[in-house]
Amino acid sequence: MKHVRVIVGLLCFLIVQNTCADEVSDILWDKLSHIHAMTASFSQHVYAKKRVIAESSGHMAFVRPRQFRWETKKPMEQLLIADGQKIWMYDVDLEQVTVKLQTASMGAAAGLFLSEDKSQVVSDFHVESEREGKLEIFKLKARGKQANIQRVILRFEGDYLDSMDLYDQLGQRTAVGFSQAKINIKLPKNLFQFTPPGGVDVVEQ
Repeated sequence: MKHVRVIVGLLCFLIVQNTCADEVSDILWDKLSHIHAMTASFSQHVYAKKRVIAESSGHMAFVRPRQFRWETKKPMEQLLIADGQKIWMYDVDLEQVTVKLQTASMGAAAGLFLSEDKSQVVSDFHVESEREGKLEIFKLKARGKQANIQRVILRFEGDYLDSMDLYDQLGQRTAVGFSQAKINIKLPKNLFQFTPPGGVDVVEQ
């Protein structure tokens, strides 16, 4: 009987743990799905072994479910646009455009912001949360060891996404901070359209 009580207790503990995890996932999804559209300035730092190896800044925008714009201004001008059908990467200095089909999934991290399906969070990540002053912090750990992004940390101040950290398979951390953010505003369609400038090389993948 003692062994039975131990097993029953363990099952009850696991059920409570799973229920809490589901509740945290629900809270995160409510926050993410509330943001139908967003624009912001960003600053980005890439760390390897706690040392900054790259930094950039610019402007970003997205509209659910499949439109995204990431425009780097410094140190070099680059533009990435997902128009719902294709993904365009324009390197201004190289005068080159790379284009490929936009698949149903752009990866787990991008799916957090572009997907309209909660399962993108539940199936890809285990989610925990905590508070730090005004910030509500969600820590996501990839369920699959082969995922390109192994961990994601999202920080919200109220309804606004304040910053995020992405940890890849190599242990590098990409830290992105957002400022001057606006959410759920009407954005012009041409913000997510791209026509290669004349004279540039276009490489299809």
